Amino acid sequence: MNTKTFQASAAQSVITTDVLVLGGGPAGTWAALSAAKQGARVVLADKGYCGTSGATAPSNTGAWYLPKGTERDAEIECRLSRSSGLADRRWLQRVIEQAQIGLDDLGDNGYPFPFDEQGNPYRANLRGPDYMRFMRQRAGASGVRILDHHPALELLWADGAIAGAAGIHPRTGNRWEVRAGAVVLATGGCAFLSHALGCDGNTGDGYLMAAEAGVRLSGMEFSSQYGLSPAHTSVTKGLTFTFASFYLEDGSPLPETREDRAVRIARQLIAGEKVYALMNRGNPIEHEWLRQGQPNCFLPFERIGLDPFQQPFPVTLRSEGTVRGVGGLEIINNDCATKVPGLYPSSVTFRVFLIKGLKEKTLEGKQGNGCRIT
Repeated sequence: MNTKTFQASAAQSVITTDVLVLGGGPAGTWAALSAAKQGARVVLADKGYCGTSGATAPSNTGAWYLPKGTERDAEIECRLSRSSGLADRRWLQRVIEQAQIGLDDLGDNGYPFPFDEQGNPYRANLRGPDYMRFMRQRAGASGVRILDHHPALELLWADGAIAGAAGIHPRTGNRWEVRAGAVVLATGGCAFLSHALGCDGNTGDGYLMAAEAGVRLSGMEFSSQYGLSPAHTSVTKGLTFTFASFYLEDGSPLPETREDRAVRIARQLIAGEKVYALMNRGNPIEHEWLRQGQPNCFLPFERIGLDPFQQPFPVTLRSEGTVRGVGGLEIINNDCATKVPGLYPSSVTFRVFLIKGLKEKTLEGKQGNGCRIT
């Protein structure tokens, strides 16, 4: 996007830092926190308000909490068997390992995980609003400078590498610029106008800026995701539907085939037929646990006076674009670098690359050329 169309005023804010993170969701806050712990100066810029923007903030997020052992090994084999040979065992192991490390780190630093019946912390689920508020507080306490309502519109080049980003402050029209030794793109996927909860702001900004810079996209053909939702809501959380049975409009059960449930439902909807869900599985204790653990899923039912455990309701499928997909920017090494120097996608295996050279490169007085990538 050409910033000239915004008629920015002459006023401009320029910040110099070591690492710039674009995006304030889980990936962005974890990347910023990791970099700050390594001693880097970090700026995080979010086009919304870090801690409330993005798809995670209004949701409940299931997490892979699998300590090393037979259960983790079995999960890896299960995932590999479903990938048609396209998954990478080593990266899958890294992701699951890092997930456990991160969840333990949250618990060790005071995140209020619930407890199971044996009194052990249950770390396989995160309540989005609590989680993201907690991550914002942690990032700020670690010295990360957070810029809310600072949408990035372009990346900056200097000396053959990405050297920061710039944008327009929407309230003032002033241009802002952050000059950095490295930029981490954590802007999420693309689900624009999907109407799935928390997804409309995921407009693919990072994908576009990276592609303009010359980064290849990888695995995008596997990133089309449709989430099951009650027809009258935008909530596409799948956990509640594990307690549901599905029926056609005449009351007969949804036909069983070898196809995935979402595919069977999609076939009916495409044919112009309705599909209904009834949460008649489980017991009252589990139902109450579900209400308490997934309150944002049940509020829409309460507003219309419907008890989903007693009354069937129509369902639909809402596009979640690449928000839950496996595609993204192509990385070229274990440090999650791209082919463009200075530009990194966010990753749960993010490790601060400044150890390998950024500390040796002072940014004081370094001038970005302010050019738009084309």
